Amino acid sequence: MDESTPWRNLGVIGLRFVDLVVRYAVTFAITWAAVEASLSTEFSITAAWLGFFVLIGIPSIFITFAYGLANTRTDAAFRGRLAGLLLLPLWFLLAFPGILFIPVMGQLFFALCVMRVPLLGPSQLRRQGRVALAAAARLIEGLACYIRRVAP
Repeated sequence: MDESTPWRNLGVIGLRFVDLVVRYAVTFAITWAAVEASLSTEFSITAAWLGFFVLIGIPSIFITFAYGLANTRTDAAFRGRLAGLLLLPLWFLLAFPGILFIPVMGQLFFALCVMRVPLLGPSQLRRQGRVALAAAARLIEGLACYIRRVAP
């Protein structure tokens, strides 16, 4: 396989996705450590951090990844729009105004400072990334069709 094959590009996209997940996980851990430190001992939420990651972290990662793949511009406007999108998974925290400020700051910090921009690099790599993403989608669609035919 040469460098122009979709599978090589899929590997680059996979590495960037792993980088994105690690950067977000570190930011998320620091954010929720700050939330935990700001609460009194009777309102400890240490056991609920995994639930918060499922409700906030996973949607945020997918929003960031999809938005990064879909956009060719990577200027301040890109980061600003991404920061706005990353506030969407925090909607259920509106019921807890005492802790809402810290997660909002964590999401904004990730979008404005921590996320690697551009997600895929030069425009040629971005085009190749879209080709690789389309190839992966076709593969998944083919597997889904096969499973539907084989499954009873």
